[in-house]
Amino acid sequence: STATLTPRRAAKRVVLAGRFRAAGRVAEQLRKHGWEVHAAGDRCAHEAATATGAHAVLVSEDAGHESGFLASAKLLLARPDLKVAVVGPESTPERERFAEFVGATYLTE
Repeated sequence: STATLTPRRAAKRVVLAGRFRAAGRVAEQLRKHGWEVHAAGDRCAHEAATATGAHAVLVSEDAGHESGFLASAKLLLARPDLKVAVVGPESTPERERFAEFVGATYLTE
């Protein structure tokens, strides 16, 4: 009998950049859905996304040394293929429009 090799599907990688109140819970849920999760903390989101080969990045609205919106705009300029979401405390029409303007999605923690 011959064994057939089935190619393993590579896990999608996501970076959590900045500080999230529910980071542990978010990471756990993403892992349950097959995502490989990398926490960047206050490290540069772009550096973390590049180092991990991320498919998606969740950036906290206050990403430490810069706004999550600015970090998202920079990420998407460098890597237009990324899926980026700005994560903040409260969804408002202004925040959602600003996220959309920079090419991201706005999510509430």
